[in-house]
Amino acid sequence: MTEIIEFFNGYSDAVLVIRIILAGICGGIIGVERTLRQKDAGFRTHIIVAMGAALMVIISKYGFLDIVFLDSVQVDVSRVASNIITGISFLGAGMIFVKGISIKGLTTAAGIWVTAAVGMAMGAGLYIVALISVFLLLLVQIVFHKFLIGFDKVLANDNLVPCFVQIENTPVAVKELKAFLKANGVQVFDSSIETSQSNEKLTIHLNVQYEKDVDIDDVFERYLQKDGVYQAFSI
Repeated sequence: MTEIIEFFNGYSDAVLVIRIILAGICGGIIGVERTLRQKDAGFRTHIIVAMGAALMVIISKYGFLDIVFLDSVQVDVSRVASNIITGISFLGAGMIFVKGISIKGLTTAAGIWVTAAVGMAMGAGLYIVALISVFLLLLVQIVFHKFLIGFDKVLANDNLVPCFVQIENTPVAVKELKAFLKANGVQVFDSSIETSQSNEKLTIHLNVQYEKDVDIDDVFERYLQKDGVYQAFSI
């Protein structure tokens, strides 16, 4: 056991490659949850972010060993790692957008930010810290979303949930959607409708409210079983 710990804490090409792979696995675990919720930044994006962050930390930590001990050269190797956060911030900002009164993408952007930190921790050899961080992030994204959504909305002082629906363009499609939601305890407060270029599909953005015993994901899963429904999910 001691030999294994010494191996993973050591400095060799094999160990550094393993760190990058482990970072990618951690990022993928986080990304699966985002993909299942049909978010733009999903499985592959999180893997790439985590592996990239790990690689940059490895470069920061080990890439300057040939000059760091030279008396004539002063190098702050931590600057590479610190600038990862700046770069990820730009990436995260691109996932946040405003639609009407709703701000969307905040959770995904924050998740990308933490995913980068997980990759940095793995690249630095902080294996336990990285793995526990993955667990805590998934706890917030899955468990809190599923069971504490009412409490979360109270804290945010906002009981409206943005939703996305894409359906076939028929004369009664929108009325049937609102009737279905109302029958399942979901109330629509406002909506915007966009028509596709072919005029065959309607893209609808909704802000809805529902009781705490209503599972909005289950409601949309059942709605997806209807003919003429292409996409339906809460954001």
